[in-house]
Amino acid sequence: MDNQRKTVDTLREDVVTAAVKLFEGDQRAAKAWLNQPLRAIDDEVPVLYMDSPEKIQEVRDIIGRLEHGVWT
Repeated sequence: MDNQRKTVDTLREDVVTAAVKLFEGDQRAAKAWLNQPLRAIDDEVPVLYMDSPEKIQEVRDIIGRLEHGVWT
């Protein structure tokens, strides 16, 4: 596995962890959220959308905004 791919995989794992935290430890709810279209990313499904560090950061930013009560 090359370093770029490993980085993307690690970043994706970090997003999943952040989503679980957003849903207060509810892995099922986090998984459901990550597998539904989000308006904030043009109705893309986050798990399918996160194929580059930039796109992963976009999803991470959405989670951050939700953690702070900012409607996205």
